[in-house]
Amino acid sequence: MSSGSRLKKSGRLGKLRGFLPGRRAVGRKRRDLRPRIGIRVWLTALFLLVTSFAGGLTYDIVRPMLYNNLNQASEQSFEQVGEQYENLIRGNSGDVSVEEVEDFATGRGLQWGLVRASDGEQLKGDLEAWSASAVNTAVNTREPDINRETLTSGPRDGQMLSTYAAPINASSQGAAGQRTAIVFVKLFPESDIGNVDAAMNKIERILFLAGGMALLIAGVSGYVVADLISRRVSRLGLAADRLAAGNFDEHIESPIQDEVGALGDTFNSMAVSLKGAFRQVEQEKERGQAILDGMTDAVIGVDSELNAIFLNPKAREILGLSDLTFHNRLHETLARTWTEGPITEPEIETNSEARSEGYQDSPNQILEIRAAPLEDGALAIIRDVTQERRIQRAKAEFIANASHELKTPLFALSGYLEMLEDEEDEEVRSAFLNDMRAQTERLNSLARTLLDLSRLDAGAIAFQREEVYLEDLLHELKRDFGYTGREIRIDAERTPPVETDPNQLHRMLAILVDNALKYSPGDEPVELGLHPGDGHAVVTVRDRGCGIPEEDLPYIFDRFYRAQGSSRADGTGLGLALANEITDHLGGELGVESRPDEGSTFSVSLPLPGKDAEDAGRPGVYHESRQGS
Repeated sequence: MSSGSRLKKSGRLGKLRGFLPGRRAVGRKRRDLRPRIGIRVWLTALFLLVTSFAGGLTYDIVRPMLYNNLNQASEQSFEQVGEQYENLIRGNSGDVSVEEVEDFATGRGLQWGLVRASDGEQLKGDLEAWSASAVNTAVNTREPDINRETLTSGPRDGQMLSTYAAPINASSQGAAGQRTAIVFVKLFPESDIGNVDAAMNKIERILFLAGGMALLIAGVSGYVVADLISRRVSRLGLAADRLAAGNFDEHIESPIQDEVGALGDTFNSMAVSLKGAFRQVEQEKERGQAILDGMTDAVIGVDSELNAIFLNPKAREILGLSDLTFHNRLHETLARTWTEGPITEPEIETNSEARSEGYQDSPNQILEIRAAPLEDGALAIIRDVTQERRIQRAKAEFIANASHELKTPLFALSGYLEMLEDEEDEEVRSAFLNDMRAQTERLNSLARTLLDLSRLDAGAIAFQREEVYLEDLLHELKRDFGYTGREIRIDAERTPPVETDPNQLHRMLAILVDNALKYSPGDEPVELGLHPGDGHAVVTVRDRGCGIPEEDLPYIFDRFYRAQGSSRADGTGLGLALANEITDHLGGELGVESRPDEGSTFSVSLPLPGKDAEDAGRPGVYHESRQGS
């Protein structure tokens, strides 16, 4: 039954809820209240704004210039009066008569007059109005002056008055010694001014129409340009979204090599780099996950609320088989790390609930917890030290047993030596010597077994390969144990020779035969068997002794382990361990089947030459792994 099915059957999934990864509360996404305005709107508005600003600035600059040009065009004829009058004076050697002045003004549609600057009196002429400031300026500077002003009162209200004043010597006109000026005046009626304003209004309408057309063209152009940029930027945004979603094959093809095109090339390079980086991250993640999944230790990570964020398979298995007390202990240990730092719980025994699920041979687990705090949680590594603690206890028992085994023959030898000093009877002395030889042999056997195990562990024993006929080897074993006087039966079928080390194979089978003789009644024979099967040659050693309890079968080949009832015979629990080690090095497999009070049968399966080694197991037979103890 799998671990998952056992969990469901026992109904303890609820108990694990605190350690199984669950959903995390995800905060509600904050609503973005910022206005969403597309780049088309922004750029179109920018084009219109710039065009409007440029048009308004141009209008403010050009309008006064146009207005002045129109006024100057309408008054250009009057401005030429001064030049013509000066030419007239130069033609008359600097002196003109009143008649000439009058003819000059009449011919040009001008009013004229001779005005005295001191009191503004008109001495001659037909002036209706004139500019006194132009007269004073001309007299004072002795240079002609032109002045324009709009009349604000009288019948000429709203008309433009243009005055030209030039200083003259009026002695010939009877005004000797007085400062006078010849004045020409022209009145522009409102119709002329209206013509200027009408022209300006027409020009303004044309300007406004041109401005509207410019705004329309600018708006359309801005929208087209903005749409082009927006499409390319949107393509970048869409590609970035796909890249964020994990599509690292996304690329951007830009037909225009401008800044956006360069950005697209940079994006493509970034996508390639991210693809490589994420591939490396995924590989590292898979490698880390494989390491965690393959660990023989349980690894548990929790957050700040002691909720599991990851569990490897070993952790799920251990948590599934452990009781509630262990779960609470683990919670407490993880919580303590935040105040005490790293913590080690070297030995916690759990009541294995696997016994209630058909696993009666499962001992209570002994677990070691090593916990350490993390930045936002804690990490625990749980190690199943049941086997280690059992081996440690077995070693301790072995040391006690070995000490006892060593002390017993040593004490016997010491006693025999003391008695030999005082004993004069040769028969008694001979019996003492025989007992001393037996105790010495016992010490030698123990020392040899320990030495062989240590040499096997160190790889210091060289195994030879040669053809061995197993039937001959069985008969040799029978002869070797003939000194015991016990009956040994052989039932052998003809099998091909095997390629193995004859000395080590003999040593291993001798251990099994010796073990069978120890645990069999004196009147019961030990049976040796040989038969081929599934490409293997199988040697069996059967006794009719006390047998091995079922709960001891999985550990019978472990070092230092002695099954229940083993006290009925001498031994240290190393013989079968040594036999199993030798079998592994020979490329074979050692198995046992046994029932209490009915005896045991040990089977050694060796591969036949030229054929693949196959599983030689039979139903109901326990087989030790070839990996050794």
